[in-house]
Amino acid sequence: MPSFNSTAYPYAAPSVNGSAVTVEQMLNQPTRITRYLSDIQLRGYVASTIFSSPTGVSGGAVIYDQLTLNDLFGNRDVQNVEPGGEFPVMQSDNPTPLVASVEKYGGKFFVTDEARDRNDGGTIQREGRKLMNSIMRKTDQKAIAVLDAAIAANASQTVVGVNWNTVVTAGSSASNATLYPAADLAKVQLLADTQELGVSFDTWIVNPAQKAQFNLIYGQGGSDVLGSYGVNLLSSNRVAAGTAYVVAAGQVGEIRIEKPLSTETWRDHGRQRTWVQSDMRPVMYVTDPFSVVKVTGLAG
Repeated sequence: MPSFNSTAYPYAAPSVNGSAVTVEQMLNQPTRITRYLSDIQLRGYVASTIFSSPTGVSGGAVIYDQLTLNDLFGNRDVQNVEPGGEFPVMQSDNPTPLVASVEKYGGKFFVTDEARDRNDGGTIQREGRKLMNSIMRKTDQKAIAVLDAAIAANASQTVVGVNWNTVVTAGSSASNATLYPAADLAKVQLLADTQELGVSFDTWIVNPAQKAQFNLIYGQGGSDVLGSYGVNLLSSNRVAAGTAYVVAAGQVGEIRIEKPLSTETWRDHGRQRTWVQSDMRPVMYVTDPFSVVKVTGLAG
């Protein structure tokens, strides 16, 4: 940011030096703060990978249907139809609609008049980063909770994996193929193939400890292993150690935004500071619980 002009008193008009923006200009135009925070939310968060992002939501809630195993095939088998014969009725009962309610995540911090006058952008950068990280952490926590709720209602979607920490890669006691992480990659896809839904699990979301262990086991060959299964390996601290959530990215459900990230500012004259407040209102829900699998036991 440009240096503060000590001769400008009262405050000079907001100025732009190249692409730099003064603190006062950001406080006067909070949409600039929103854009700054939006850049932060792109870093290392998983909710947007799990869910697709269709249009918004109105009325504070979304009514949706969720796939069940009974929806895989008709309630009776097709049969040979003789010429002039009547076709069998294949229609099933309609599923019971579900409701997901919008939630609001947000927070605020203040910038002192002294920081504004000196064009000290540290407060906005530091506190803005913490605020945005907290909002996105809460969003990811909600995403994992939504997955867990769907998995709890469908016991078939939990798989016990092998202990990645006990893999021996060389020597006379080397582990066989069934004890390597790749065995879990194959096991999860086998489940999808057995269910005949056409699901291709392409994303594993694990705790950072499991990602580190995977890289330790395979080294530079890890990308080849993942590539052979068509899988992307992500890590998140929102995932418990020893656990993985395996998804068909963008097919599990939806995240809709009733109110996108926005920022407002107002001055507290009594304490000579300006408050910066940001919030967003998302809703997440699972429409296809068979596009997610929870794998446990990866750390014993």
